[in-house]
Amino acid sequence: MTVEQYSIESIFHEMGYKSSTDYAIKKMQEELLRELKVHNTRIELFEEKYGMTYVEFERQFNQVTQFNQFERENDIMDWRVEMIELRGIEKRLAQLVK
Repeated sequence: MTVEQYSIESIFHEMGYKSSTDYAIKKMQEELLRELKVHNTRIELFEEKYGMTYVEFERQFNQVTQFNQFERENDIMDWRVEMIELRGIEKRLAQLVK
């Protein structure tokens, strides 16, 4: 470790972190948790709008008649994207805490 690296690491130690890597992991966890909340909120809006989960909505897509087909198609695509993003974030969070 160079003098510069040691100096930088000592700053992280003074701040209460084990290392710069420990700091980076904690900050990444915070960011992923923030993103998780955003996607969960968007999913909850769809669940409130349709009164069901994504899986139920997908199964009952053609029976949901209070909204026109164009709106339902847009919503199911957006909802699917939110679900995919949510799963990706959950996987990255799980990798960080290994």
